[in-house]
Amino acid sequence: MRGEFLLALLGIVAMSGCDPILSIDGAFFPAWLMCLVVAGMLLAIIRGLVRRAGVEQFIGPRLVVYFCVYLSCTLALWLGFFRT
Repeated sequence: MRGEFLLALLGIVAMSGCDPILSIDGAFFPAWLMCLVVAGMLLAIIRGLVRRAGVEQFIGPRLVVYFCVYLSCTLALWLGFFRT
């Protein structure tokens, strides 16, 4: 158990330098941060479409569903633009 933990920790440390960095007006931001921001905008658009369609009342626990939609948008953006 301890050996697996140390191996996982070593992997995390080794991969920490693999994050793409974006330069926006001279300030450097990690790419995952941009994916989070854009996914928030996509979530607002999707939620507006769901409300306009009148199906929001049929969605289960809304907080969980919208968080999963947000996470899916974030990961799809990451995979679409920054996969290597």
